[in-house]
Amino acid sequence: MRVLLLHPDDDFHGSWTRQHWDSVIDLGRAPKSFYDEQSAALGCPVFSVFDLAVEVKDMQIWRPLLEPGMGRVVDGFGIDWWDVISVALQPELQDVRLALRLAQKLKGCRTLVVSRTCLTAEALRLQLGIPLQVLHRGLRKRLVRGVLRRGGAVANLSFEQLRQVVYDKYDPHYRWRRRLAGAPARSQSESQPVVLLPSAYSNVTKTALAYAGILPEQKFLLVLARESASVLPLPENVAEARLASFATKKLEKNELQELESAWKQMEQSLEEYPAFRLPVQLGILKKGPRWLRWGLAVRDAWVRVFEMRSVAGCLSADDSNPYTRIPLLLAEQRGIPAVACHHGALDCRMAFKNPRFSNYLAKGDMERDYLERICGVDADRIRIGAASSPSREHASVWSEGAPWIAFFTEPYETDLWRVEAIYREVLPRLCAAARASGKTVVLKLHPFESARHRRRLVKDILSDGDLKLVSVTEAPLSREILQKTWCAVTVESTVAFESASVRIPAFLCGWLRHAYAGYAPQYVRFGVGRMLEFPDELLRIPDMLRTVMPGSETARGLVQAISPEALSEVLSMSISKSGQEAS
Repeated sequence: MRVLLLHPDDDFHGSWTRQHWDSVIDLGRAPKSFYDEQSAALGCPVFSVFDLAVEVKDMQIWRPLLEPGMGRVVDGFGIDWWDVISVALQPELQDVRLALRLAQKLKGCRTLVVSRTCLTAEALRLQLGIPLQVLHRGLRKRLVRGVLRRGGAVANLSFEQLRQVVYDKYDPHYRWRRRLAGAPARSQSESQPVVLLPSAYSNVTKTALAYAGILPEQKFLLVLARESASVLPLPENVAEARLASFATKKLEKNELQELESAWKQMEQSLEEYPAFRLPVQLGILKKGPRWLRWGLAVRDAWVRVFEMRSVAGCLSADDSNPYTRIPLLLAEQRGIPAVACHHGALDCRMAFKNPRFSNYLAKGDMERDYLERICGVDADRIRIGAASSPSREHASVWSEGAPWIAFFTEPYETDLWRVEAIYREVLPRLCAAARASGKTVVLKLHPFESARHRRRLVKDILSDGDLKLVSVTEAPLSREILQKTWCAVTVESTVAFESASVRIPAFLCGWLRHAYAGYAPQYVRFGVGRMLEFPDELLRIPDMLRTVMPGSETARGLVQAISPEALSEVLSMSISKSGQEAS
């Protein structure tokens, strides 16, 4: 049995296609129709490793699996670094479990070839006990392809995006940015109590600012851990600072050495557990010390924020990212209200994160149900309270004359999708539906997507006739965009939730949904759109539209605005009081 593993960065072209294979396994993802075409062309089964994933259940196993590492690498501020870092390592740990599942299907394999080395291939090599062959390319060819690939990626980025990539990669400890930012600005109001709003992304900032707008008399401090988190304009009651300006010059080496030693001991102990034997062999946990060095630099900057500002509460709209989880943990340790929420509709990582907050603000019944039923969060710690704005109130904005079938796209690359295959399957069918209904197709891009790349992709894929029907926008979601939307089409973007909350019908490309999260089924459970199981169902959008119209009850169940009084209570409630009430 001769098997090829195709890396997500490699395409289905090249000399390897002329060789004989008993099976080709894509380590990326693509629609089923794509694999059917490749199977016919190659004369063997072709499928994605993600076909072996079990939705939701694969995600729910991780909280108990991660538990043995808790409490072993704790610093002087009470931060458990396994709690912080394991969230970042979990995707690779999940990849290993998927590789073990694939190994069961490849027991008869004698020749295992991979287009380029990667974690999944190494896991298979160890589990099957057979050599791993790497497709050979000449050095010159590899260099040329690498340069072209990186050059193409850079060309697709705006100046701001490129600058952020450089900072993230080459200045993670704020050595450059600390000098550029200068010392934290001093003001007479420095001693005035503020609610801290940590952010590392623009969507997180927007959510935090929406909550701040509910309490105009309360002072908030927005601290940006990354430059791309900046959003303008700011409400009058929100001051802004850069985390880089609070960064310290040096790490405490003795503390770092102690934590690294504790990490190594934890790693050795975890190897005794079956779930971690292969990850330890593969060196996944050895990434911990690098994360520690970065994490301590970030922690020290946040510590200075707490020391130099009178922080009375912390509201984090992303408690997964270390940048915005660390301040929440520091607030918890100091007995300060530590309030969490999520900038998107749902957060699947709540299924395995430790709930380190006094209260979690759910936007409505759909999110509350997901947190309790899917993620196992204690109901006593959940408060329903969305930061609704006038543009998100439940009054319908839909009209028959709205001109757009809006395809709300997503950064599919983050889930290892072959983006071109998705666009080739979806866009021509949307154009046909638009032509039949007298509408046009608008691609509304996610902030993480490159408009330059997506426009080039659309031009390469569509015929001249279809191209006239399509436009691309990277403008932020607004009431104006929603008013022009006749129907929304997406996979499982938060925009489906946004659309349904203002009575716009939404269609979910269910065959493209996340391998683990279970977002799309949860949307359907609460009336957020119709799940489409096959691409050709897109052609029937004009006929199905009326049956998908969300009612007022659906909208009310999705977004239930928090009152100023309730939000003030949550942000002023001490952790000890919260614990007493919960008991």
